[in-house]
Amino acid sequence: MEEQYYFSRAKDENRLLTIAPITDSELEATGEEIENTGGYFLVETTKLDGCDEVRVIAQLPNSDAAIALSRLLNMD
Repeated sequence: MEEQYYFSRAKDENRLLTIAPITDSELEATGEEIENTGGYFLVETTKLDGCDEVRVIAQLPNSDAAIALSRLLNMD
């Protein structure tokens, strides 16, 4: 099994970008139906009035893509 990675970077005090496999709670918070939840997701989480707003920005097919994008976004 492939090793899993997790990258994150704060955009500001209320917003966080992460690259990781998507969790069930994140998936539920998006309100979207995503058929294939494999691979990695670039997710933006915004804290608003005590609640988290979760937005999927991109899906990445594998750890190589996740690592490459994390480097482009200075998350490593």
